[in-house]
Amino acid sequence: MRPRNTIIALILFALIGGYAFIMARYSVPEEHRKLINLKPEQMAEIELKSADRDILIRREKGKPWVLVKPIGSDADQFQCNNLAHAISETELVRTVEEKPTNLEPFALAKPTTVVTVKTFDGKALPSIEIGKNAPVGFNAYVKMSNSPAVLLTSSVFPTGMNKTVNDLRNKDLVTFKMDDVQKLILTRDNGETIEVDRDGAGWKVVKPAAYAADEAVVRQVLNTLVSARVADFIADAPASVAQYGLEKPHLTATAMLKNGGQQSVLFGFKQTEQGKGGIYVRRGERASVYAVPAYVMTSANKSILELRDKTALKFEPSAVESVAIKTKDGNFTLKRAAGGKWDVIEGGQTSPADVAVVERLLSELKGLKGASIIADPMPNAAPFGLDNPAVEITLTGKDGKQIGDLKAAMLSIKPSSPPLPGESPKPRIEHYLSTGASKAVYTLSDYYYSQLDNPASIYKARTQPTPAPK
Repeated sequence: MRPRNTIIALILFALIGGYAFIMARYSVPEEHRKLINLKPEQMAEIELKSADRDILIRREKGKPWVLVKPIGSDADQFQCNNLAHAISETELVRTVEEKPTNLEPFALAKPTTVVTVKTFDGKALPSIEIGKNAPVGFNAYVKMSNSPAVLLTSSVFPTGMNKTVNDLRNKDLVTFKMDDVQKLILTRDNGETIEVDRDGAGWKVVKPAAYAADEAVVRQVLNTLVSARVADFIADAPASVAQYGLEKPHLTATAMLKNGGQQSVLFGFKQTEQGKGGIYVRRGERASVYAVPAYVMTSANKSILELRDKTALKFEPSAVESVAIKTKDGNFTLKRAAGGKWDVIEGGQTSPADVAVVERLLSELKGLKGASIIADPMPNAAPFGLDNPAVEITLTGKDGKQIGDLKAAMLSIKPSSPPLPGESPKPRIEHYLSTGASKAVYTLSDYYYSQLDNPASIYKARTQPTPAPK
């Protein structure tokens, strides 16, 4: 930089700094006075007007805020209440000039935002005109519409008033509560329809066939819908929804409510806007198109196999007389004995069993759940290793009749060649399970498989060491 320009820059810097120092040193401090003396609960209307927007929210006494301008819409109550609190609690830091001759230095000749509040009786308070931030400190210039004085307030205030209409719109995708849902219907664009009905405190699948439902998965779908929030407001009155994939939605989730009403969410294409990864949606009862995070559709888009109960075995342990077990280490039987005890019978020899270990096995088998249902019916046992299972267990009752049986297998699955994106290049271990109670094949967790695949020695009582002679 040339010396002449440097000197000019230094002079300007000194002038600005001196001006800021004089303003900060000699302006009159105020004692915690609010810009407006009004509590948030007394506000009935707030208008934020700037060069490019005019936003008006309003409420009747005892009722929620609604968005009036630029569109009529439900309002985000949290955001609107925060706005009211910000206006009510903003303090006057100091008076900069009582009667300024020029408002341009404070950007108050054309305020960035004008905040106007009305009370429930229709009284309009003096508007707050917002200028620019002050050059020193974390303050901003403001002016009340009924006074010429330039004031200082916290720079947080202009930031809090810089709202867009989407900031203040209600972002809830649905308005029902989970407890109000009596029926959930999932319809796909291939015509598949699944219906799940409330059944007392639980749920049951009624279509395409009757099954017990996996209540955790049903609750997950409903909770996803209830807690979903709009990420982007796309179009309020689109002439066509075909471009969003909503003319024939990929998935429609409908909740039938106990008051007789219903709410549907239609899921369409993935967002096409650059940098966006959401899914276009609309409420079946409304014209507006929104976008939600992609996980919302992933969590709601459950198949019939995912929605079904995955309990593979159901029995009462006290009814079991014997447990025949076949593993890669051999065959043996656990047989109930007198006095609440159990025996282990292996190779024609009977040994006392560790009762706690046997009862733990029965407890694991009772209500044994698969991690997922792979197929129903199982088309062929060979791909799952169940044509030559590593573990076979048969439960027999006191009347000699079979109570239940299962087969379990462990397979090492080679990775794709070449490996798919995100796929490990190493083989992965999968566990599969089938039972005589159904034709389904389940996947099984490592933990449950480890509880089934044990040798006879695990179940035998430990012999106490003989004390050494004294």
